[in-house]
Amino acid sequence: MGADYPIVLEPRCPAEEDPGVQEFLRLAKALTDAAWVELDLRPTGSAPGRIFRDGTGTGKGVTVSIEAGVDFDASLRLGKTAQPTTELVMLLSDSLKRILEFRNLCNQIMLLRGVLETATHLVLIFDNQGHIIFANPPADHLLSLQTEDNLPASFNGQPRQPLFTLLSSLVERVISGDVAASPWRGAIELGDGLMMACEATPVTDFEHDAPNAVLVVLRPTESESEIRVQAFAESHSLSPREQEVLHLVSRGLTTAAMAEELGISPHTVRDHLKHLYHKTGTKGRSELLGLISRAAGVNLDS
Repeated sequence: MGADYPIVLEPRCPAEEDPGVQEFLRLAKALTDAAWVELDLRPTGSAPGRIFRDGTGTGKGVTVSIEAGVDFDASLRLGKTAQPTTELVMLLSDSLKRILEFRNLCNQIMLLRGVLETATHLVLIFDNQGHIIFANPPADHLLSLQTEDNLPASFNGQPRQPLFTLLSSLVERVISGDVAASPWRGAIELGDGLMMACEATPVTDFEHDAPNAVLVVLRPTESESEIRVQAFAESHSLSPREQEVLHLVSRGLTTAAMAEELGISPHTVRDHLKHLYHKTGTKGRSELLGLISRAAGVNLDS
C-alpha cells in the first residue's frame, strides 16, 4: 500500500482519541507486556506531531523506532519492560502503517466525495455490473425525473430508451472495451430536447488491470456540434487557444471576425490556423470541417 497510492492530502496526525491508534497502543502494550505505552508520531510535512499514550508514562522505559511509512516518523516508548525483539518491532511497525494508511485513504475518500458532490456537472459512478454506486445531487435529481416520468433518452438519433438503461448499456460497452476511444465522448438527447455532453471513463484500481468501475460525467450543452468539435480538439491535443479558434471556425466566422472576438490580430489568427492545419493534417478550412464531421468517438457504435 502506502507509496503506491496517490497523496491527495498533506499527512496529518490522527486525533488524540483515534480508535485505530488507540487499538495499536493496546496491541503494543499487550504484546510487550509493558506497564504503559507512549507513541510519538511526527508527520514528515509541516503538520504538527502528537504523542499518544496508554497508561501513565512514569518510571523506566525503553524506546524503539517504528516504521510508520513514508509520511510519518514514529518512536515507541514502552514502560517497565524489556527491549522487544526485532520481529515484534516489525510486527508493530506493519500494524501502525496499515492503520495510518487506512485513515489516510478514508480522509481522501471523504475529500473526493465532497468535491464530486459540489460539482455542477452531473457525476455518476457505475460498478462493472452497471449498478450506480454514486450519484452527486444534480445526477440524482435527473435520475429522479426518470423514476417519475420514465425519462427517455437517445444517443445521436438512435431509438429512445429510459436514461438509466441507456447509461447502463454504455457502461457495459466501456467496461468490455467495446468502444473506439477511452474515455468515450458523445451526446445524449433527452426527451425534452435537452442535449447533454457525455463522457464515460473506465476506472481501474491499484490491484487489477481490468476496469472495475466507470465514471460518467454529463453536462448540458448547446448542441451535438459543440460536443463533436470539443472531442475532435482533445483528440488532436490542441492548445486552449487553438481550441477557441477551432470552435470559431466551426461556426463559420471569418479571419477578421475571429480576430475581433478573440481580441487578437488577424495575423495571429492565421498563425493559429496554420498550427491547426498542421496538427490535424489538413490543408484548409473546408478539409478541416470535413474531418471534424467524420470524427470518430462521437457515436456509441464507433
